Amino acid sequence: MPLCCLVFNETAMRADFCTTCTTKRQHLTTDAKSAMAIPQTCLRRWHWVITLATFTLYFLVLGPMFNFSILYLSLQGEFKSAAAITGWLGSLSAALARLFSPVTVLLEQRLSKRAVTLIGLVLYCTGLLTTSFVPALGYAFITYGVLSGVGANLTLHSSLQLLLEWFAKGNFARASAIALLGSTGGLLAFSPLLTVLITNYGWRNALRVLSGGIFVVGIADGLLLTDPPTTEDIFPRQNRSEDTEQNEHDMQNVRKRERERERADESCKQENEGKERTELLDDAIVSSHEGSNTKPDWCEVWRMMQSLELWLWSVANFLTFLGWTFFDINFASYMDGLNLHSNQISYVIMGFAGGEIGGKLLIALLGGRLPFKYLYVVVSSCLLAAVPLGLMTIVKTFAAIMPIAVASGFLRSGAYGVLYAAGAELFLEKYGPSTVMVLTLVPPGFGILVSAPLSGSLFDVTGSYFASLLVIAAIFVCASAAFLFIPVRRKIRSGGSCYSSASRDQQHELQYPEGQCNQVTM
Repeated sequence: MPLCCLVFNETAMRADFCTTCTTKRQHLTTDAKSAMAIPQTCLRRWHWVITLATFTLYFLVLGPMFNFSILYLSLQGEFKSAAAITGWLGSLSAALARLFSPVTVLLEQRLSKRAVTLIGLVLYCTGLLTTSFVPALGYAFITYGVLSGVGANLTLHSSLQLLLEWFAKGNFARASAIALLGSTGGLLAFSPLLTVLITNYGWRNALRVLSGGIFVVGIADGLLLTDPPTTEDIFPRQNRSEDTEQNEHDMQNVRKRERERERADESCKQENEGKERTELLDDAIVSSHEGSNTKPDWCEVWRMMQSLELWLWSVANFLTFLGWTFFDINFASYMDGLNLHSNQISYVIMGFAGGEIGGKLLIALLGGRLPFKYLYVVVSSCLLAAVPLGLMTIVKTFAAIMPIAVASGFLRSGAYGVLYAAGAELFLEKYGPSTVMVLTLVPPGFGILVSAPLSGSLFDVTGSYFASLLVIAAIFVCASAAFLFIPVRRKIRSGGSCYSSASRDQQHELQYPEGQCNQVTM
């Protein structure tokens, strides 16, 4: 065979081989992209799975807690305790469900939020179970008050903060409203369930049944919680496929670039050695100054303590939850004083929950379409809440109290449904999600802690809830004023006042630079 034919055949074989390899690479690239299509689609929609999982956790944990007023009657009947002491048990548990948030933040730095959520769920169910065996009411302050309260905080704080991280770029108001519907749904569902269980089996067996059911469903639900993915987590394989295609286009220039890189490496070697020596010197200088700047976080804490807006936000939240906790702790006792039987009390609580669900659904549907800040929704709910409280001082029948309960539940949705969104709208950009969660959870915890002793003490002294209702109505008016002062202050400061050019925090930074901050905080 002629030599030219051999050369031609060899060239043709190489061309066919290259074509085959290129085709295979293209098929592999297409397969890689197809393989990533399903995970990407799931990850895009997984944030709604997180929303439903958080909804379920709020349903399971806050459902029994918000129906403590039903358990309140059984505990007071068996242990013959005063109204203030019995009510404080529920207040302690609900308060720790918020006050434990700073410790939860520290725990989340070592464990994942899913792990913290599951640990909290175990503690919560353990508290319910051990409460069913207490021989005296004092022991319940440890089992129900502390154990269940701490467990509730670990579960609720971690799951809601995870939800905030998934929706950090937007739509958090709608997601949080859907998730917080779980607490109202739990109030609606557990009210008749707890009434039936207590009536037929007693309050001790009722707590045992609830602890087992909540544990099984809650653990399965908590396993769905995951951290939000980063870009590198979503597209690693796709990026590798794109790199393969790019390498095919640049294959002819690889050897040339390698030769140029070798020559450049030799010229840069000496420069890199000089940079390394400079970095070592800089590290030594930084190490020598570490002793004078060992507490940088206290600077931020000091600035936050000097922020009038944070104090207004905290006081307003304290007063808001001090008032609304009456419906969780003392509402059933109030209706018992009107001589309503247990079924009627259960129906009224369900009506209250139905009104709150309606309000939260409205918030979820509107989402980010409100033409004003979410804070104004909270202000309106607190201000208008004084009206049904005033009416509750004069009504005496089941037919009259039912519409008042529905209206009160609808108004409470304005505070409970958008409070986290309002806090994120005001402070998220400046302080971050962890600080927003603490600011929105801890002050209400103190309000919840004080609510039951205040209402119970007034009841023990006067023999009725008349004085308590008037005091709570006045508290709601003060809370709405404190909330409203935040946007008013911002508008004044941005409208040409002497503080319009720089905020108070910025002026503090100018007055006390970072190097002097620690001296100020000492």
